[in-house]
Amino acid sequence: MHYDVWLFFGLQRSGNHAVINWLAGLSPDDLLIFNNVRPGGPLLKNRSGVSFPTEVKAYAERIDGKIVINEEYVDFFKSIGGRLLVSSENYPVRRFNEESILNPIVSVFGPPQKCLKLFVLRNPINMLPSAEKMLWKEMKYKKENDDWVYSTLKKRLSNWKSYAFLTSNPSSITRGEFFPVIFDRWVKDREYRDALAKSLGFINRDKNVDFVSDAGKGSSFSGLEIDERESVLQRWNESSDFCREIIKNDSEVLDYIASIFGESSLPDFFRS
Repeated sequence: MHYDVWLFFGLQRSGNHAVINWLAGLSPDDLLIFNNVRPGGPLLKNRSGVSFPTEVKAYAERIDGKIVINEEYVDFFKSIGGRLLVSSENYPVRRFNEESILNPIVSVFGPPQKCLKLFVLRNPINMLPSAEKMLWKEMKYKKENDDWVYSTLKKRLSNWKSYAFLTSNPSSITRGEFFPVIFDRWVKDREYRDALAKSLGFINRDKNVDFVSDAGKGSSFSGLEIDERESVLQRWNESSDFCREIIKNDSEVLDYIASIFGESSLPDFFRS
């Protein structure tokens, strides 16, 4: 059996599932998804299911609010091969270890022919407000306090800088080659999506591009409703003072934003 593996990384509220569903739409017949797997953890014990478009094959998915495990897809994939997409959230890429991540995959499917490492990066002026809104909700059932939200956001921004560094330096001798997806460009630029698909060996037809997954109960702001596409690029308008200040006071973050997303992406508030 011959197969390739796509390792997919992204911080929560970065548009991970939007991009994953679009990637799946490039060639859904030979793709199997393992969602939000703990890097290095047992692959088949993963039960992190979310909703997917009907033609997409996922080991775990959520249907009508219930987690469904599709064990038959594993046997089917072993018989025909194709592509595995294994996603992980909030992985600290500064400590990336390809061997430890691949070991659980190899134990189930054998060695892949190729390993492609993808990740998604969203402008933090929009990612952080989305993350904050979700964390306030989580705080209640996790029985945490305000300090937990603030410290988590600071850690998230610190981790974001590692992803930004990787975007600016996608190749290295120790980490190998990474394939960045700039979420903000992916949202608004069809030509960018076309180029991404072509570089992966596919033709972009924008299949699933507007599918809203129930992961994290959908968007932090609009839930499962289909919002205006580019509204996700304006979340900073609803940002708290805390989110704005920790970005504004971090010169390294501001430099990355300017170099990756462009100076014009920074509202005047962050420049003063």
